Amino acid sequence: MTNSIVIEGLSRYYNGFLALDNLSLEVKKNEDVALLGPNGAGKTTTLKILCGLIRPSSGTAYINGINVVEEREQAVSKIGAIVETPEFYPFLTPEETLSYLGGLRGMRAPGLKRRIKEVLRVVKLDEWSETKIGKFSRGMKQRLAVAQALLHDPPILILDEPTLGLDPRGMAEIRDLLKAVRKEKTVFFASHLLTEVVQVCDKVALIDRGRLLVYDRIAHLERKYRTLERAYLKITEGAI
Repeated sequence: MTNSIVIEGLSRYYNGFLALDNLSLEVKKNEDVALLGPNGAGKTTTLKILCGLIRPSSGTAYINGINVVEEREQAVSKIGAIVETPEFYPFLTPEETLSYLGGLRGMRAPGLKRRIKEVLRVVKLDEWSETKIGKFSRGMKQRLAVAQALLHDPPILILDEPTLGLDPRGMAEIRDLLKAVRKEKTVFFASHLLTEVVQVCDKVALIDRGRLLVYDRIAHLERKYRTLERAYLKITEGAI
């Protein structure tokens, strides 16, 4: 299987509003692709469909060859995800939260306990492992969201604004983490931070009003438009 993610003719209506309009694209195994577009372009809707959170009005999607619509549970077992702003039970600690989520995924001790320690160390929350999440900042919750996405060591990461709420140091650490895992995982994420995208991804899929405008390598776009920012503005008909 060479494609980790296949999107075929996805359309999605919300009470008559067309949020996705016949969207199709493919992400190869171990590729790193950013999903870009203005607010309301359909990015989060796309990610929600891939994660089995909502169903498309038409079309379908595959995760490692598994149809998300028809075999949702099997498909989503292959992904780790952050979709929209993450929230957790404030009365639990990170260890308790990850233990609960790992149990839902069928993970068992002692392997689960060991993995929890590993991912909390990776996202720099190991010193806060027994602190109630209610005391966490937004950025700390975002780190915990990354930890839960990595917990079961999935082959595919689907992330919606993974550095949202982080300070510059936290953003750099998560960016470095994504650069590290790209060697062995497929990363598909939505972001508005073009500098982050350039450092993490090989390709971008630019959408607007639910339609795919361009799907190309960043290097190609930079050669044509000089920078990814100029490409983004030009393709979405913004003023340069």
